[in-house]
Amino acid sequence: MKPRRRKDSTNLDLFIDFPATKTHLADLLGVARSTLCTWENIAFWRIESFRNAYPKTHDGSLDRESPLSPYQGWVLSRVGRLMAQLRRAERVKGYIAKNTNDFSRYRYQQAFQQIQKLGKGA
Repeated sequence: MKPRRRKDSTNLDLFIDFPATKTHLADLLGVARSTLCTWENIAFWRIESFRNAYPKTHDGSLDRESPLSPYQGWVLSRVGRLMAQLRRAERVKGYIAKNTNDFSRYRYQQAFQQIQKLGKGA
């Protein structure tokens, strides 16, 4: 893995309000696109709600080339934080397997609502 352009880029969850390309997300998270693709593969194969967030193509397969949803961007920011803390993909995979609820769409919606409440109160 290449060094991060911004060391603290995944210290906080990422909340965006639009679908974003992997290149754009990599820039926001301060990593190379190839690093983000590694994180995306980890999430794709281990988090069902992440995988189900991809649009389907005309033949019913998942369109992994499409821009990622705000939920998927949030998941990738969490995977990136785990990679920074745990240092090895196998450890991250193990953590995800034991804590799938930490990456659920429900957890994302709760966190997003908290952010919105803070924004309105400011």
